[in-house]
Amino acid sequence: MKVLMSSSYGFCGGVRAAVRKALEAAARANVLGLPCYVSGSLVHSSAVSAMLSAAGIKQIDGPDGNPPGIVVIRTHGIGDGLRKAFMDNGFIIEDATCPVLLRNAELLRSSSNPILIGDSRHSEIIGLAGCRDVPVIGCADDLCRLSPGIDYEAVIQTTLSAVTLESILAEAGRVGISIRCLNSICQASADRREALVQLALEADAIAVVGDSASANSRELAELAKRLGKPSFLISSPESVPSALLEYDTIGLTAGASAPDELIAAVKRRIENNDR
Repeated sequence: MKVLMSSSYGFCGGVRAAVRKALEAAARANVLGLPCYVSGSLVHSSAVSAMLSAAGIKQIDGPDGNPPGIVVIRTHGIGDGLRKAFMDNGFIIEDATCPVLLRNAELLRSSSNPILIGDSRHSEIIGLAGCRDVPVIGCADDLCRLSPGIDYEAVIQTTLSAVTLESILAEAGRVGISIRCLNSICQASADRREALVQLALEADAIAVVGDSASANSRELAELAKRLGKPSFLISSPESVPSALLEYDTIGLTAGASAPDELIAAVKRRIENNDR
């Protein structure tokens, strides 16, 4: 069996910086004798959540019922109202929001006729929607919420499936709804997808390390299937399926929230279970 690594995989710069900030915040809180929190999931990774918990960082949804301390803002960001609530209740803010998403929030605030394109349940869209109350378009059917004759400006979920985005924009054009995109899918996500296309040319099957809660990890697994390759989304070494080990050449990639240690552990597990 051969394991081929993708040329682009794992933590993006924003996630790596966020994890570093969170661990630094925990150390600072310990010195100050304060509790340390993270607002929601820092990233969509159970492995990262376990790491932060081991460092003494508690995950909370808001300030209510929690003694003031240092709160780390998740990489996907939070709404303005929640941020203000933390500050009003005496919490110290450590902002780990991805810089790309901070920019997108400003684009949303300054746009004339803004909309959001993405999954309304995704924390990135929830955070952006908390900056400005605008229509959220998750699929082509949602375009019924918009009106022809208005020039809309869209902020796009950075990890949105390219197929979903293309279908929404195509249908908007067909029904005469004007949408100008203010941003694009995250470059790190785009790089992983492009690298996967090349990896699939050499691999018999694709293993994607990442949580099912991670949109970009799921998109990598779905892309592999569209490329005609058996695809496996793997959250831990223990969850490596026996079916994956039936293939001679396995392409290995990982979502943006998968830690290096987890990727290496999954790779070892695959190699050690060679037929």
